[in-house]
Amino acid sequence: MKKLNSINYLILFILFSNLTIFILFFEFNNYGRLIQVEANNLQVKLNGISSPINITGNNDFTPFNGVSSGNGTYENPFIIEDLIIEVDGPQNCIIINNTDVFFKIQNCTLKNSGLATDKTAIRFNNVSYGSILNNTINLARIFLIDSHNNSIYGNNFTDDSGIFLSLSNNNTISYNSLTGCTYIHLLYSDNNKILNNYIQNCTMGIRFLHSSDNIIMGNEIYDCQDYGIVLWSESKNNQIIENYIYNNGNKTGVNQIYIDFDSTGTILSGNIYEYRDGDLPPFDPTLLLILLSIIIGSVAIIIVISILIYRRYRKVKGFKHPKTSELTDTSEF
Repeated sequence: MKKLNSINYLILFILFSNLTIFILFFEFNNYGRLIQVEANNLQVKLNGISSPINITGNNDFTPFNGVSSGNGTYENPFIIEDLIIEVDGPQNCIIINNTDVFFKIQNCTLKNSGLATDKTAIRFNNVSYGSILNNTINLARIFLIDSHNNSIYGNNFTDDSGIFLSLSNNNTISYNSLTGCTYIHLLYSDNNKILNNYIQNCTMGIRFLHSSDNIIMGNEIYDCQDYGIVLWSESKNNQIIENYIYNNGNKTGVNQIYIDFDSTGTILSGNIYEYRDGDLPPFDPTLLLILLSIIIGSVAIIIVISILIYRRYRKVKGFKHPKTSELTDTSEF
């Protein structure tokens, strides 16, 4: 059996060192993430409340109802944030009625409020100037009823959750993620904007009934059970622009969208009805560090091997065969 020479040992040592570095990197990275997650959870628990919130007017934005700061103006809105509200059974996590001050509900975790229309994660009745930002919503829904000039932005919906507007105008629904949910639904709601949302594997993407003059733009809707976008019952003059809509309900092409005969004046422009091809995944710094480690390790191996080969070459080139007279001692003959 051939013995390993010094070069083989060196190569094995470098490979083992790189492998060790990768393992340590992953372990420390995961440990750091766990620490951060635990710290975030602890902070949320310290700030959180266990009971639902019920605000019935402008004067109810108080610390008792989870308000941490603000005075209700545009420059300094009331803030409700970092709360965990998990109700046991069909209840509203947060319900707000009859307000017209500026406020934000942000970075909260709301779950298990039930699926009935009167049992929701967040429910607005006759509310204006509210913002629902960056919340995690599970097995729960957001309802806006007779509510105007509100924003639903950057929330993460999972497990049969959804967004519903009724008799609500001039609202913006943008940059939300809905996975395994119901859909975004507008009923008798006009002049709203639905922008840049990510809707995957839901019952449907976006559905309008008796809702006109809305803009649906820049959304990605795919793998839903039914149509990507549906306009029913005199939903007129809506604009559906530059959306990715594909693989919904086994439909193809423009059939990803259903527009009934009395939903006239619809504008379709720049929509794409196929998978994104050639798109790069989101940038991940961890992958970059791994790639740099592999490149640096590989370059180090190449450099070391090149030096050893070059040194051996110089040694061989500098070797001189002895003369015959030096190899044979004739003095003994």
